[in-house]
Amino acid sequence: MNLRTLLYKVFPKKEGYLPYLYLINICFPLYFLLQETTAKLLVGLLMLGLFILIYRETYWRKDYIIFLIMAEFVITLIFAYFYHPMYLYMVFVFVYQAVQLPIKWLYMLSAGFGVISVYLIFITVYPDQLYLVYMLLPTVFGGCILPFMIKASLNYKNLSEDLKRLADELQQKNKEMTLLEESKKRMLADLSHDLRTPMTTIQGYSRALYEDLIDNEEQTKKYLKYIYDKSIRVTTLIDELFMFSKLDNPDFKMYKEKLDICEFFREIIVEYYDVFAEKEMELEIKIPSTKIFYQFDQKLLYRAISNILENTLKYNPEQTIVYISLNQSQQSTLIEIGDNGIGINDEVAKTLFDPFTRGDKNRLNDGGSGLGLTISKKIIENHNGKLILETKPSRGKTNFKIVLPNVVS
Repeated sequence: MNLRTLLYKVFPKKEGYLPYLYLINICFPLYFLLQETTAKLLVGLLMLGLFILIYRETYWRKDYIIFLIMAEFVITLIFAYFYHPMYLYMVFVFVYQAVQLPIKWLYMLSAGFGVISVYLIFITVYPDQLYLVYMLLPTVFGGCILPFMIKASLNYKNLSEDLKRLADELQQKNKEMTLLEESKKRMLADLSHDLRTPMTTIQGYSRALYEDLIDNEEQTKKYLKYIYDKSIRVTTLIDELFMFSKLDNPDFKMYKEKLDICEFFREIIVEYYDVFAEKEMELEIKIPSTKIFYQFDQKLLYRAISNILENTLKYNPEQTIVYISLNQSQQSTLIEIGDNGIGINDEVAKTLFDPFTRGDKNRLNDGGSGLGLTISKKIIENHNGKLILETKPSRGKTNFKIVLPNVVS
């Protein structure tokens, strides 16, 4: 153990410099004590050592602070009574500690100290040493008034800090409210655009058919197909918007069942297997053969996982390798869906889970609603989990991680 470590054990670093700064005031009583007779000096040094020990204990034992500070007051008054009132200057050693007392105790100890110290000063200076009054009165100020001045100053400082923190919190909340309003406006604008585009197409084609502008049967079927596709697009958008608003509602209730999540995950992959095969995508699947029971909402978790799988299918080229795995640790169940496809840049990744985000410009007219991954994230969060996007995973270029805690509320 080096010297610095030893010093920090005796004088903890976290206390700062204040305890030692006030302890310097012990020099005054020590100077007076050295002028005393040998007998008084020895007894005085013992009491002074006890005083310093109590002073240090006051910083270490907050539960006994009232009794420790009371002991400091008593030792100071003993010195003043049996030696000389000049020892009342010892009050300046622990005055900063006294402000930590409850206000009721501070009033009682300060009042008691004031009465006794005034009495001791009076019997000492009257009638022959009145010139000492100006030297002793500061001790009365130090024990009776100074603690309240320091306490008021600290209260003012704390109040200022509280007001500053409150102002910062209000400013932060204002920023959040502004961002929320901007997000709502952007969301409404995006929703309006996403609904207007297919509706305009439907209106145009249906008008052409209604006014008999098309006399070609093949062209008529083509127009009807356009109208059908766009109506499906609008229905999908409304369905996803409804789901998004439901998940955003704090009163929304899920229907959780304790099921084998491994079997559940396999069934989803089987549904998508042929679609991946059509696109010549290779699947690397790692799911435990043992059963892992977990409490979850089947429909919602199915939707969350299928949204990620559909994004993987839609935005990656043929012959992409897709990595799918499920693992369980003591803390959580982890589902990963990754690929070595085109990847997602960091700038897009920042807003990928925001409503109506569809990545880069190439995805704006892909037929997606821009709510899929937002819905997935909300579903996972409603299961007390996390949906994390890794743009630089250990393998491949993109990796979605669904982290579900094993202990759920």
